[in-house]
Amino acid sequence: MKQSRMILSVLLGLSFSVSGFAGTLATVNGKVITDDDFQALIANLPQYQKDLAVKDGNTRKRIVQDLVDQELMVQEASVESIENSKEFKDNLAMLRKQALVNALVAKRLAPKVSEKAVKDYFSKKRSHYSTDQVHAQHILLATAKEADAVLAEVKKPGADFQKIAEAKSKDPSAKNTRGDVGFFSRTMFDQTFTDAAFGANVGEIIGPVKTSFGYHVIKVVDRKVGKVPEFTEIEQQVRADYQKDLLRDFVFELRKKAKIKE
Repeated sequence: MKQSRMILSVLLGLSFSVSGFAGTLATVNGKVITDDDFQALIANLPQYQKDLAVKDGNTRKRIVQDLVDQELMVQEASVESIENSKEFKDNLAMLRKQALVNALVAKRLAPKVSEKAVKDYFSKKRSHYSTDQVHAQHILLATAKEADAVLAEVKKPGADFQKIAEAKSKDPSAKNTRGDVGFFSRTMFDQTFTDAAFGANVGEIIGPVKTSFGYHVIKVVDRKVGKVPEFTEIEQQVRADYQKDLLRDFVFELRKKAKIKE
């Protein structure tokens, strides 16, 4: 395999510079691959992988070979005039948009994700990370009016919640589950749904609760008391949730200032 790679390198006019002379790591048919290309490729890797790429000779060589292979493909794509195709231009436009979004998030939001900010977020949201569970049943309706009618129906003395769920719920699984979703944590379903369920008492029927799926009538059947994990146990999850909330709030503010027709 090493011999075949060496022969291929000679045929394609490749040359390697292990010492990184003048920043050149390799050339491919005259095209120079530099240390800047190397650094750009490893920029988004975790730190330990970056360190390995820089310090370990075999890893560094493999990455340079990946850059060479990439350049070969780029050159072949140029021969095929792929950059002139509509599909390529559409993909490039989409990648440009994503790169702009990523750069904006890095500039505006990333500086806010400090250790103190994440810990403060956890302190405010401690109950959200509790391992408490709720057992609930629900009926999904298309409109608030339908949900109000069903809510009144299931609250009548002697009403069979599950029988009504089987007959009227828009949830595709209702025929089999009769509206029973079993036990769930605060993070398992739509937050609006879980917040409503966790805020109700056992035996209580509430609604309508609006989510992206429609309008829910919810009956709380049972509860299991859990505990709130220590911050160090779920730090990465908390950090991810904080970043998600920052992004949601940021986009919300942008939407408020924009003129949008949908």
